[in-house]
Amino acid sequence: MTPLAELLDRLRRRRQPPGRAAAAVGVPAVEPDVAAELGPLFGRLDEIDAEAATIVRAGRSQAEAIEHDGQQEAERIVERATREALLEADRQRRERRQAAELQARAILADASSEAARLRERAAQRTPTVVEDVLGLLVRGAG
Repeated sequence: MTPLAELLDRLRRRRQPPGRAAAAVGVPAVEPDVAAELGPLFGRLDEIDAEAATIVRAGRSQAEAIEHDGQQEAERIVERATREALLEADRQRRERRQAAELQARAILADASSEAARLRERAAQRTPTVVEDVLGLLVRGAG
């Protein structure tokens, strides 16, 4: 058995007799210098820490790239929505202008009809008014 395997075997939970819970056992030092015995483990832990740091850096880099892509997509969406909103606003302005022009034409047509009706009425009443005025002038002069 390798020294690492022996150490791991000593760290495992030992089974107790049936009815008793498993318990961790102490790690008796095989070597008089515990640092020499545990050194390979700490070396491997340093490797694992370095791998974990690399994975974290890669994850952060990917997250930044995803966030950057998301921000660019959001900007594109806002720009497209702004263009569409401007086009819609322009379309609505044209529609309102056309409706206002139609309404203005209708008002002008009504006014023109009313003016023609008033001229016709005035033309019909003019002989009577002239006759009345002449009658007043003749009576007042005579």
